[in-house]
Amino acid sequence: MPKNQILTYVDAGASDWTACLMRTIGHQLNVGAYEIRAVIADDIRYDKGLFDEAALFVMPGGADLPYCALLNGQPNARIRRFVEEGGVYLGICAGAYYACREIAFHEGTRGAICDSRELVFVGAVAVGSLPELTGGKLYDGTPRTATAVRLNTTTKLTDKAMTLCSHYHGGCRFDFGNSIPAGTEVLATYADIEDAAPAIVSARVGEGRAVLSGVHLEISETELADALNGHTDGSEYLHLCKRLEAVNETRLAVFRNLLSHAGLALN
Repeated sequence: MPKNQILTYVDAGASDWTACLMRTIGHQLNVGAYEIRAVIADDIRYDKGLFDEAALFVMPGGADLPYCALLNGQPNARIRRFVEEGGVYLGICAGAYYACREIAFHEGTRGAICDSRELVFVGAVAVGSLPELTGGKLYDGTPRTATAVRLNTTTKLTDKAMTLCSHYHGGCRFDFGNSIPAGTEVLATYADIEDAAPAIVSARVGEGRAVLSGVHLEISETELADALNGHTDGSEYLHLCKRLEAVNETRLAVFRNLLSHAGLALN
């Protein structure tokens, strides 16, 4: 019997965009094929049957340090075992940082976060944020450090390479050093960073897979506009919505390809 649960982490650190991510995933699935279930750290720690029917574990954007505080140790060991035994981990933004070998967030600054991570699904250093994409501004949680970035997909993700825009807000690039480990694939790169820096990657982990994205393909121009309405200076950034609107169908198609690559059955 196919496993039919999608577990999405919603505990401390998960951003307000998590509901958008869950909703966008849900809209792409066959009706009744999956149950999308929100989980917290205590579920991972204490619910012995949590992963029994799980096909996918989603770690959303937000903040990586609260993830570490609640999940280091036995909870992370359970997540890793789930993937090694055939499950799939989807990490978006902070969830992507969290699943790499190391994180280098704002290295060299007063607020730097540079350390190893426990899951090690991808043998890379997650480097961010990326001021070269935001006019020199480091991520600060406000719209002024968000942008619509250009991505180049590879044929590992789409039938033919293509360029599109996606929402970016503090995410990482994946630094593999001299070589990409066996079993790891680059699915998309940042078009405006030298040397085609990886933006979305996928790696085999035992019998399962980890899919990590430094960008938010799940966010549409409508959802971004709604979020900007909550900021006094939101009108200054509506041009980002127009950039996303221009490629909306392509963006959604690429996001669907990402979910298909993660093994989900789509409508």
